Amino acid sequence: MKSTFCHLCYNFRIFLYNRIIRGMLMERVSSIEQYGKKVSFTKGQRIYQAGEEVKNVYYIKEGLVKLADDAKDGHSVTIALLHPGQLFGFIDRLNGEVEHTRYAVALTDTSLIAIPAELFLQHRQEHSILEQSLVFTLIKQLSEAHELIYVHSKMTVEERLRWLLKKLAKEVNGTLTVDIPLTHEEISFMLGCSRQKITMYLNKWKKEGIIEYERGSIQLINIDHPI
Repeated sequence: MKSTFCHLCYNFRIFLYNRIIRGMLMERVSSIEQYGKKVSFTKGQRIYQAGEEVKNVYYIKEGLVKLADDAKDGHSVTIALLHPGQLFGFIDRLNGEVEHTRYAVALTDTSLIAIPAELFLQHRQEHSILEQSLVFTLIKQLSEAHELIYVHSKMTVEERLRWLLKKLAKEVNGTLTVDIPLTHEEISFMLGCSRQKITMYLNKWKKEGIIEYERGSIQLINIDHPI
């Protein structure tokens, strides 16, 4: 049985999303649209279920998507967060599976391009746009899995949390802000620790003025303050 750590290493990739390459990929959206159709999902809506037939490969135009799996103990394990410019839903077909082994959920209102799986497999070597997007995604898997191995082997839970917040943050009005709707439990799934520890550190940092947070938003006021 794959461990939670292996699941995280497998697809944690999208957390380390490269904004420059994202901009380049978004310029290709109009070209990618010719291979599929635009579909939309509201926040919290399942895009596909584990066990469902793989019918489409998806390209994210807007929004945030979570890939997840259910462990044998019933707990959800977050595999990846996917951002605009990324393809998903293709791994199982490339592995010879006809059904999804994980499920995908829209974490925000999301706009996707659904490309028929058979068309994707048929043309992925012939059309540079699809091939480049696929290669980019696979490269990100490797680099981000390597960084995660280092994080889990060398960092404490508190250091992992600090690292993750900095990776997810974007500058808003001069302040690094994590504006992604993640619960404390969801963060714990990503870092391989208990929800109680996440809550404890966030509350501690808030009291110390290191962060400010309200539901759905965390501002990193002095995140580089020594632990």
